[in-house]
Amino acid sequence: MPLSPEFWSVELDVPVGLVAAAEDLLGEAGIAVTSYEVLKPGVAVSPDWRVQVLFDAPPDEAAWRARLAEVAAALGLAPVIRFAHLPPQDWVRHTNVVNAPIAAGRFFVFGSHDADAVPPGALALLLDAGLAFGTGRAPSTYGCLMAIDTLCRRQRPRRMLDMGTGSGILAMAAAKAGARRIVAADIDPVAVAVTAANVRRNGLAGRIRALTASRPADPRLAGRYDLVVANILADPLCRMATGLARRVAPGGHLVLSGLLAREERLIVARYRATGLVLQRRIAREGWHTLVFSRRRS
Repeated sequence: MPLSPEFWSVELDVPVGLVAAAEDLLGEAGIAVTSYEVLKPGVAVSPDWRVQVLFDAPPDEAAWRARLAEVAAALGLAPVIRFAHLPPQDWVRHTNVVNAPIAAGRFFVFGSHDADAVPPGALALLLDAGLAFGTGRAPSTYGCLMAIDTLCRRQRPRRMLDMGTGSGILAMAAAKAGARRIVAADIDPVAVAVTAANVRRNGLAGRIRALTASRPADPRLAGRYDLVVANILADPLCRMATGLARRVAPGGHLVLSGLLAREERLIVARYRATGLVLQRRIAREGWHTLVFSRRRS
């Protein structure tokens, strides 16, 4: 396998809330501008992020130090700047190692390069890394898979709503576990297209309807669902509390994730106020997944 070209990078540390602003200020710099979370030793979740500019030739260090210092000043930050050389490597092999298969309850999530690793009897989910969130390796997605497995063992949902579907992994998991009719909604049309493609690859066409929707009140999501799942972030989960709760049928369940341990108290308070009851908490690497239920009328 031929190696990739070599790259160089310039990076600026910023708080998570200023990532988008920093990316906007950098515009079309280099060959790509990206960002990623900084993981600190001994800290499960870090609030700091790093905005990275990639180059296919060595950048002018003095010029870029000056430019990033200006960006940091515009954001009110003390500049923390890094330069790095990324040597050639076999990125296909690297991606395959990073995206190794995982098991979550009965679910086995694997990439196409590991198709021969699926254990007998597992609910297999073929999912290659792509443009939408959700490979099963994120703690929040893992927690949702565990919750879906447990709930579907007890009773197979007739209707399921996956709000903020990303790659479609949770909708597909519910379908594999026996949910009959599923709606997978996301605000991002790219995620909806990725979900539709993944649904076809997993042989679930006709079971899952993928559509673009930004709120639970969207008329196309009308009705009640035995299972509602939303793996998003704490802020949108708070804003959607009333809308999501209204979608939960009597005797049904709501699974929420994408929230940090310190955010749980707020989320629980908001959803209890809608009449839901907290049944279970799944903690993994500083992220919490919450399972609520609605009493039968």
